[in-house]
Amino acid sequence: MRLKRLEQWWRRLWIRLLVGAMRRSPGAPPDWESRPFRVLFLRHDRAGDMIVSTGVMRGIARSHPTIAMDVLASPGNAPILDANDYVGDVIVFDKKRVSTYLPTALRLRRARYDAVIDCMVTAPSVTTLLLILASGAGHRIGIAGRGNDAAFTLLVPADVPADAHMVDRIADLARAFDVVLDAAARRPVLHLAAGERDWAESAWGRAGEGRRALINISAGTAERTWAGDNYVAVMQHLRSRDAATTFRVIAAPSERARGEHVAHGGGGIFVSTPSIRHALALVATADFVLTPDTSIAHAASAFQRPAVVLFARGKSERWRLYGTIGENVEHTELTLETLPVERVTGAVDLVLASSLTTRG
Repeated sequence: MRLKRLEQWWRRLWIRLLVGAMRRSPGAPPDWESRPFRVLFLRHDRAGDMIVSTGVMRGIARSHPTIAMDVLASPGNAPILDANDYVGDVIVFDKKRVSTYLPTALRLRRARYDAVIDCMVTAPSVTTLLLILASGAGHRIGIAGRGNDAAFTLLVPADVPADAHMVDRIADLARAFDVVLDAAARRPVLHLAAGERDWAESAWGRAGEGRRALINISAGTAERTWAGDNYVAVMQHLRSRDAATTFRVIAAPSERARGEHVAHGGGGIFVSTPSIRHALALVATADFVLTPDTSIAHAASAFQRPAVVLFARGKSERWRLYGTIGENVEHTELTLETLPVERVTGAVDLVLASSLTTRG
């Protein structure tokens, strides 16, 4: 606990020093129609964060014909933007490798960006502030009220409550470009290449007329782990509702054995997903998705696939499904370990009652 407090103190100190070095007087908002503008959107974190930002990114990129948008991404979330039609360059930056900082800074400076957008809409980030400074952009855009206002030339007041969905919080940034995105425009958006969809169709096999149910068992953190036998019980419940249901189970490489156990017990097939793009393709071609809180849930929102998502206490407010049929099952505890199967099967029944089998 003492070490954690020291880390937080050190982080706050760095933020104060950086904001002091970056202090600028707010300028007049740019006339985005006056000339071409190169804009950099910073999103160098997790895959789920990238997915929930995609609709807003597209809205900003298309807000004015003069805007050309690049995105600075992490190694883990850069593939999310494959096959998109609104981003120019995707710059991959690994914040865990010190050796990447200087080359990235030099690349950003050479690009001569006119504007840079801070993606951290809830709290300031030392790394993000360093990247903003390195970009040399004349217009620095961020959400007001996070303790780093002086670092920005164009502040956007937060127009949503603190418990708003993360998509809606990120959408505030679009107002810096004189555009207000409605719920449909800000919803996450993903694109598949033809070969990716073909791979997914092959993975489903000859599913016939039955429902395609995708079961994801991985979420990356221990508190979001739900016992394999619980997933098996839900699959059996689904099978009792529709004997023709086809199951495909996916998991992180480190959880392959657990995924195979669930697939065998629930009467499905485990599918290895070499990359996140393979997992996205399976979501897009499924009729129903079950997943713990993870990027798979945000992909279900993007592809508008009916889903049930499992959350530990306090997580569903900002990360729940957005703009698609589904149920967000939030446990009363900080881990999913004791989440009752009956709560999940009840949510499954609600989703099945409100959706039809459609494939996009």
